[in-house]
Amino acid sequence: MNNGTNIGTQGFAWAVFGGEAIRTIFDLRWAIAFCIVLILADFWWGWRESKMHYIKAKEAGDDALARESKFRFSKAGRRTANKIVDYLTYLVVGCLAGMAITEPLGWANHVMTSAVCLIFACAFEVSSIIGHICAIKGIDVPKLTFKSVFKFIVRLIVNFVKKKDDDLGDALDTTVKETEGKDAKSD
Repeated sequence: MNNGTNIGTQGFAWAVFGGEAIRTIFDLRWAIAFCIVLILADFWWGWRESKMHYIKAKEAGDDALARESKFRFSKAGRRTANKIVDYLTYLVVGCLAGMAITEPLGWANHVMTSAVCLIFACAFEVSSIIGHICAIKGIDVPKLTFKSVFKFIVRLIVNFVKKKDDDLGDALDTTVKETEGKDAKSD
């Protein structure tokens, strides 16, 4: 009898939540696809950066750095799987918060709430992708943090300008450094 009650409880839960869960996943399908595309792009660019560092270390004869830089699919696979779980967790938490809080209060639907949570994950992933691309292209930019978003963008622009025109890039670099120095003194 216990087994029948358990099946009945599961059937009731599926009847109540199952259709809504499937509809919610359908509503979020593009967000899920976008997360997966960003994660795969980061994997690709990370692999290319790792390969570049490995080749440079081998050419320099630094076997220790070459071993450290060598691409390991197991490590990259674990990190990628962890990102997928993390980003889907952001999505699910946002969705549940939307269904439990923002929709009943009339603030936003669950898709919008999920999107707000997902913006953070996507920003981190885009930052990682940009970091890999810049490293491959030989562009030195500071790490992106919440405090340094503006500085990151300015340094990125300065480095791109330097790649195209040394004189203009140097002038812009000097101006930015002077401005940063003045800002540091005023703090």
